[in-house]
Amino acid sequence: MGLEIEFKWEANSPSAFSKIRRTVKQLGVTIHSPQRLAIEDVYLDTPHRNFEKEKIAFRVRRCNRVWEATFKTRTALSAGKAVRREETCALPRVTNLKQALAYLNQKKCWKGLTVANLEPLFVLKNRRQIQLISGKNWQAELALDTCVLHVCGRKVHFKEAELELKKGPVKLFENFARRLQDSTGLIPSRVSKVRTATSLLHLWGEK
Repeated sequence: MGLEIEFKWEANSPSAFSKIRRTVKQLGVTIHSPQRLAIEDVYLDTPHRNFEKEKIAFRVRRCNRVWEATFKTRTALSAGKAVRREETCALPRVTNLKQALAYLNQKKCWKGLTVANLEPLFVLKNRRQIQLISGKNWQAELALDTCVLHVCGRKVHFKEAELELKKGPVKLFENFARRLQDSTGLIPSRVSKVRTATSLLHLWGEK
């Protein structure tokens, strides 16, 4: 079982990303070279919305031609800090969504979830910049996300910054995240990209 621990901040102001980059450089950590990723996430559920009832988010992701399926459990979100269980399954030899769904149909069940006959709900397209940050005895990944949520034939723009613990003591990671937040004045996220898309799905009607 994987446990994801991260901080999320709203970043819709024009200067948010540049302020984060500048502040990270000032906080005395080692900053590794950035990478740019093109990510497309298709969120799925059973016809009876079993995942939603259990507060589970299930997605198929394409990232730079690599395909995988991931589910995350209910998120405990407090002052921007998110903690949840996360499990990922590689999708070998998959090159499109149809093949991904066929692979899951053959698998039928994974980690206690029924993954056959899943239906697309909405799509998140994300231009992400990631950067590894190393402190003393800990390491984290900073992600700057510029997203478009595709829900019920409409598009919604969404920008967010995430800092995820990769290894090391949680306390050291939390201390750095709090320093970054205090120095930038960023506002902790109250809702995630997925929750926003889910709310819009209900508001605009599932189609």
